[in-house]
Amino acid sequence: MQAVELAREAAAVLHDQAVASGHDPWKPYEFAVAEADRRGFDVESTKKGSPNLRGARARFFPMEKFILHEKCTTLFEQAFLVAHEIGHAELGDGIEEDDQGYTIDPTRTSEASPMGAERVIDYSRRQRREVQMDLFAREFLLPRHVVKTLYLDGMSALSIAEKLGAPFDVVAQQIFDALLLPPPLPEDTESTIEYPLNAEQAKAAAHRGPAFLLEAGPGTGKTQTLVGRVKGLLSDGVDPRKILLLTFSNKAAGEMAERIARVDTEAGAAMWIGTFHSFGLDLIRRFHDELNLPLDPRLLDRTEAVELLEHEFPVLDLVHYRNLYDPTRIIADILTGISRAKDEVVDANAYLALAQAMHDRAVGIDDIATAEKTIEVAKVYATYETLKRQAQCIDFGDLVSLPVTLLEENEAIRSHIQSTYEHVLVDEYQDVNHSSVRLLKALCGDGENLWVVGDAKQSIYRFRGASSFNMTRFGNEDFPGGLRYRLKTNYRSVPEIVSAFSNFALNMAVGDADSGLNAERTSDAQKPELRCVDQGFLQAPSIADAIKEMQNSGYKYSDQAILCTGNEKLSEIGQQLELLGIPVLYLGSVFERPEIKDWLTLLSLLVDRRAMGLVRIACLPEFTMSLDDVGSILTHLREDETGSDWKTKIDDFQISDNGRTALDRLAKTLSGLSANDSPWSVLATVLLDRTRIAARMATSTDCSVRSQCIATWQLLNFLRAQPSSGEGVFITRTLDRIRRLVRLGDDRDLRQLPAAAQGIDAVRLMTIHGAKGLEFPVIHVPGMNADTLPGNLQKQVCPPPNGMIAGAESNAKEQFNLEYKAERECLFYVALSRAEDRLFLYATTRNAAGSTRKLSDFLNRIGSSLVQNNVEPLHALIEKPESLPVDWVVSGDLVLSGAQISLYESCPRRFFYTHILQIGGRRTLTPFLQMHDAVRNVFQELVNTAPVKIKDIEDRVTQAFTVEGLAEHGYAPEFKSLAIGMVSYFASIRESHNSEATSVFTMKLGETSITIQPDDVLVHPDGRKTFRRVRTGHKRDKEESDLGAAAFVLAARQAFPDAIVELVHLSDQTVTPIDLTAKQLDNRYKKILTTLDSIVKGVFPAESSSRVCPSCPAFFVCGLIPAGVLQKKSKKNLPV
Repeated sequence: MQAVELAREAAAVLHDQAVASGHDPWKPYEFAVAEADRRGFDVESTKKGSPNLRGARARFFPMEKFILHEKCTTLFEQAFLVAHEIGHAELGDGIEEDDQGYTIDPTRTSEASPMGAERVIDYSRRQRREVQMDLFAREFLLPRHVVKTLYLDGMSALSIAEKLGAPFDVVAQQIFDALLLPPPLPEDTESTIEYPLNAEQAKAAAHRGPAFLLEAGPGTGKTQTLVGRVKGLLSDGVDPRKILLLTFSNKAAGEMAERIARVDTEAGAAMWIGTFHSFGLDLIRRFHDELNLPLDPRLLDRTEAVELLEHEFPVLDLVHYRNLYDPTRIIADILTGISRAKDEVVDANAYLALAQAMHDRAVGIDDIATAEKTIEVAKVYATYETLKRQAQCIDFGDLVSLPVTLLEENEAIRSHIQSTYEHVLVDEYQDVNHSSVRLLKALCGDGENLWVVGDAKQSIYRFRGASSFNMTRFGNEDFPGGLRYRLKTNYRSVPEIVSAFSNFALNMAVGDADSGLNAERTSDAQKPELRCVDQGFLQAPSIADAIKEMQNSGYKYSDQAILCTGNEKLSEIGQQLELLGIPVLYLGSVFERPEIKDWLTLLSLLVDRRAMGLVRIACLPEFTMSLDDVGSILTHLREDETGSDWKTKIDDFQISDNGRTALDRLAKTLSGLSANDSPWSVLATVLLDRTRIAARMATSTDCSVRSQCIATWQLLNFLRAQPSSGEGVFITRTLDRIRRLVRLGDDRDLRQLPAAAQGIDAVRLMTIHGAKGLEFPVIHVPGMNADTLPGNLQKQVCPPPNGMIAGAESNAKEQFNLEYKAERECLFYVALSRAEDRLFLYATTRNAAGSTRKLSDFLNRIGSSLVQNNVEPLHALIEKPESLPVDWVVSGDLVLSGAQISLYESCPRRFFYTHILQIGGRRTLTPFLQMHDAVRNVFQELVNTAPVKIKDIEDRVTQAFTVEGLAEHGYAPEFKSLAIGMVSYFASIRESHNSEATSVFTMKLGETSITIQPDDVLVHPDGRKTFRRVRTGHKRDKEESDLGAAAFVLAARQAFPDAIVELVHLSDQTVTPIDLTAKQLDNRYKKILTTLDSIVKGVFPAESSSRVCPSCPAFFVCGLIPAGVLQKKSKKNLPV
């Protein structure tokens, strides 16, 4: 149990005791003072800012038994300050506090949202203690068990707040903690026991002097050895303030601090324990003047960094990385390349020099193109650094590279820091990158008293610059004369599992003949098992079978974990297991979870006049409406030209009485809330008081609802951290930010489970990366086919220049491939070594087409330790509710366009929302999209115009920019230049032809007609016609062979057998002929017929993609559809 939870439990006990003694908890200040009196403490108030408070809001003077607090505007606030100080006394803080004033926050959450700077900041033990005190105070004044009972018995959050005299936010946060997070489990005393070191561990811990690398494989007790070393140093009389302990995650740092605090509380508080990045941030703050930065520079997350560069992108004049439609993804890829350069401490100037040298040596088209790409990245890199400096910001990559440069170049500061830390300890040394090694060199010089522990076979973070290469260099190029030692005894796993991963290790790229470990545990005669199923969709049912087998053998659900290489497969397996009745604990992509989409859709109803979110909200039991009612409402709002809010038009809708009642209830739920309100406050009000949704979730007996509760808590935690200032209305800005976070994959840290969730009895699902450092009695590893593990080589979107990667013996591409292959081996090794008792691997023998699917080569390297069985699952796969056909009826003939057929092919669900329900949704307007709208308007004007001169094009573009609102943009001239280039290209490819007015082609297929509207028609001298589809953006992969392109050709040649059909993309300045063979056209024709049949039958499955979906207008509403039959009339084409 975490220290935070222990503090809250202690506070709850004190509350109950005080109530039992007759004190009134509804009078919070009297209640808190009474507890102070019981302890013999005097309590006094003083004016705000009093010198006696020494910068704090309240202080506890233990020697004088005295609490002093500032006067506040409310008695609750004063009560909170007193309770906070009582927490220090109750939890054993007998030493008077330092003179630093720490922020006291009654609304504080038990865990900070892991986004932005919170990813890096590792609070000192004293800061963590202050967080505990805030939660202690809130728990003492309003315990979770009390507020939960009050709320479930019928009191609203607002009425509790009013009766207590507390802010609504404070009460709401406490109710959310009580309802959405599971109750804490009793302390596991086994986990707090520090066992004595064995001979190997004791020898390693006792080392003193030269640099020392301890190679510690899985389950050999590396953390215990590290703690043992710290204990030994303290016994030797080393000042704890001179000990620096570095690791790679805040969670690991926090756990290490707690373990050391159990050995010596004061020493644990005095030591510097944290991540490399948090230590780097500390150095940046300490020496900000020397770095020409403010005291506390703002840390950009990747989304903010993309936005910073996006404004400058039009002026960079890129060729290989050119994107004139939506450069978000390309910018993110370039930023990844820049971050990788910072891992190597290569600045923009050095990067350019390497790129230029690479270009000078390049021979052949491919090599020259790759070198040109690196030069373009160098150009972006330089621009990015200038923009950051102007904004007084830093990014994640700066946190180590800037301190490295500072220490290497400033001898005085380097000497000062070296004298500050006498002993440096590093956990997980295999995860260090080159910048971290250089930081250690700057800190430790020749390595005296440097002690590191790691395992090269568990190096799985190569994508962020980590490399086992640094393990190889230790004692040689790095810290010459350094010593090595190896732990050989595994305490975690049974011999059969130890044998399996030891056999595999022998032939790993980073392994050796001595890589095997010796098992301490006795054999249980159960070898690791490979279970093969016929096809991929049977893996989840077979995993469910094994989970049930293990449960029947005495293992809890929480004793079992499923490990995958990626989150998408985990999400798919998790959903299938839940449908099969297996409780799972996995959040996945939080913003894409069904219940989270529900809450975000609720927010969208405050900013969307056309209320497209009704199609999702109508599925909630509180607001149930039929699909036909929803369709009628959406049609009315789409055709309404008054622009008034949907909540004012309820009586105008032609819907059922039940639908009107539900809609009226929804309008009242949102009444008085606005688009500029805090999204957290809106959801708190709606989920707690305007509805009883939070109560419904908290009292559900459905095991899947537990994950929904945790995900909802995580969302609320994220929303609370969102800044209230910025352009646009608050809710719209937040929803747009969420889309971008998902698209860039910058939401991954939200997938971490809150500590309070760890006690739930459910199967854990996690990536192999996420499982690093963990262990479970039973491990399941699906996907053991060659195309998954090791998997196919990945393409580097943004390759570095040759010579950038320290220690690389080949060019950048070859080095990347070598590192990728080595990392995949390490991933498998990590997966195998997480298991304590049982290990199940899963593979499929055939692919979806029925062809043989190769098993992973890794399996053969396990040797005789693996048993293989072909199985047929007992559990039957259950179809997801949102995948079921939509019941809809169309009166009259159905008429579709070629573009609509293309959309169905790419995503049937989006086709349904866009063209059946006809909900377009609001685009997030960017300058790039405004430019494309202007270009589209101009080229459409030119289609029926005589040839124009460049001056006419410039005038038309200028006018279009004014119409689209882009004329006053700071980079309007640059955007205008791009637009003129696109329109001029369009004009140029028409010069040698006569044009003809465009007309619609119709192709009849049974009861359905497909219409094609060319964007441009040109007539050749011989009378042949060219029909063109013109797009302002970039060409999609295989766009010339999709169903829309095939329909274009079929319809055009039905009318004109010798017609030429082409695709024009103005951003690329390309003309692509649609050149399909007769066989290809026949196959596409048959597929179009199948598509039309699926549309009529209501088959609209979603094609999920983390890159594409966030840009879809229906992103938040996509999912379940209300029950009922949708009635549609077809008098003309479905709208494009």
